[in-house]
Amino acid sequence: MKRRIDVRPNDNRLTLSELGKRSDPCEDVGIDDHGFYPYLRCESIRIRPGVRLVMADHTLDRQICMKYEIDRAPVSFCFSLSQRMRCTMRQGHRSTTVAERVPGDGVIAYLPKTQGTVDIFPDRHVAGVSLHFSVAAFCDLFPSPPECLAHLTATAHGSWKDKPVYRQTRFSAKTLHVLEQIMGCPYTGDIRNVFLEAKALELVALNMAERVPGHCPVSPELDRRDVDRVKEAYHILLTRLDHPPSLVDLSRSVGLNRNKLNRGFKALYGGTAFALLRRERLSKARFLLDNSDLSLSEIALSVGYNSQANFTTAFRRRFGTPPNTFRR
Repeated sequence: MKRRIDVRPNDNRLTLSELGKRSDPCEDVGIDDHGFYPYLRCESIRIRPGVRLVMADHTLDRQICMKYEIDRAPVSFCFSLSQRMRCTMRQGHRSTTVAERVPGDGVIAYLPKTQGTVDIFPDRHVAGVSLHFSVAAFCDLFPSPPECLAHLTATAHGSWKDKPVYRQTRFSAKTLHVLEQIMGCPYTGDIRNVFLEAKALELVALNMAERVPGHCPVSPELDRRDVDRVKEAYHILLTRLDHPPSLVDLSRSVGLNRNKLNRGFKALYGGTAFALLRRERLSKARFLLDNSDLSLSEIALSVGYNSQANFTTAFRRRFGTPPNTFRR
């Protein structure tokens, strides 16, 4: 069994020779993984010509080794929310590349004429989002792509166009917030389609902005490795709002001392660990008030407040109104 990924024109009148040459916004991204059902259950949505959104949200009780094959590659943005996986990539006679991904990792990839495997390890919950653009659709949105993808707009052809790209980083808190909105979309029908398209484009815009030099202020004492550690610590906080680690445990888990971690939080996100934790707890509570039927006490517990009264006080200080009034 193989997952097959390909960008192909959706015009059946094209000749075989034209199929290999034509590249326009009418292309569609095809992803075929039916052979892995029911073990791998993903929702694949064509949100506009040449753009496909794939969401995984299920429980996996066994390890899956999935072979894949890519011919004409899309530009892909992949975000791991809970699953752990190992990806191997081999393009022609090049050596095999292996990449490990854990929750909080984001990838931008362009892998033409590539084969490999994806090992997905069993977790209680598997969740992730990926966006796939035909080259034409991507260049239509971003005529001046980042340096790693600049060759896609070059006039040269041949092997230059087949240069592979795989860039993996920790994604930001803003990205995580949009991912949660996509996964928790409360709408159906046409409204859902419009919502997902808007959020998908916001997601890729955020990711592209993070690749622009100087897009966010960073303390001079933080090197790139330190920045990645601070982002990892922030992701840990965001995924454990109900039972966050202490600052000591958090700093140990990412390999930074407490003072440097807090300075990194201030430089990247504008606040200390405690301030950021409170801000994100209340932001999530506001989202739940808007998009769920949970009671106030249930929402308070889900974001880490042991007392509904304390939650109400903090919410009013943050947003200027108590949560029950905000919900009404």
